[in-house]
Amino acid sequence: MKTKKRIACFFTAGYTELNSMKLFMKKINSQVEYIQLCPIGTRRSKDTIKNRHVDNIKTQQNGLTGPGLIEFVLKFVETKRFQEEDYDAILIEDDKDDRFLSIHADGTGIFEQIKWDEFKTNIRENLNKVCPNLPIIFFYAAPEVESWFLADFENSFGSVYRTELSSQENEFFKVRFRKHTNDFVLTNRYKDCIEQYGYFNGKYHKLSTQIQDALLANDFLQEYQPEKSHSKISYSKRIQGEEMLRQIDPIIVSQYCTTYFKEGFLALKSFE
Repeated sequence: MKTKKRIACFFTAGYTELNSMKLFMKKINSQVEYIQLCPIGTRRSKDTIKNRHVDNIKTQQNGLTGPGLIEFVLKFVETKRFQEEDYDAILIEDDKDDRFLSIHADGTGIFEQIKWDEFKTNIRENLNKVCPNLPIIFFYAAPEVESWFLADFENSFGSVYRTELSSQENEFFKVRFRKHTNDFVLTNRYKDCIEQYGYFNGKYHKLSTQIQDALLANDFLQEYQPEKSHSKISYSKRIQGEEMLRQIDPIIVSQYCTTYFKEGFLALKSFE
């Protein structure tokens, strides 16, 4: 007899999500059991078992996002395995990227509620043909999971580099990098509505790429110790991204990501 309800989880198949997304979901609701069906990592050897960053995502799942992820979900629910494993809900987590936005005359983006609702309705109708009345939780990172990290900056970029930097260096870096992301990555247009990021002049900019480029192009410690040559601080979805997802607080994220994230957060939190 089941002691907890079981949620079938389909996450966008990236390395940030591979080992940490299920743990993040448990912070929101620990009263259910999360069965991660995507992404799945290949088996680790005894020599590498202690390093959680070395997993490889199974080839047929690697990089699944957008229409590819939805197609995977639709096919999986038709399998004998899914039908026999007695799930109580389906959770789909993905990056929104540049979808469900309309473009202003000034070339910036704005949330398009109708497109988002139509997207969810279409998926529900298709899934209900196979598994009628099974609840579906949409948990979308808008535009990418990095928006969650910027929302809870203290527990992400503000703390993940503490093993590389002294406490004084980290404090200096944290202040400088946060200001830079607000001023030059999010800009005044998006810093208070991060989930609508990131069209500029009609061209879409990936948030993760902008963060990586900013770290490569700038020495945020130079003013702290001008005479010293500093190693470049880098951001990798596979390493720092995974650690940040383990560290951030979903309650804090929900206070800043109030559309897509909050919808999924409230649906999962209230599921019982």
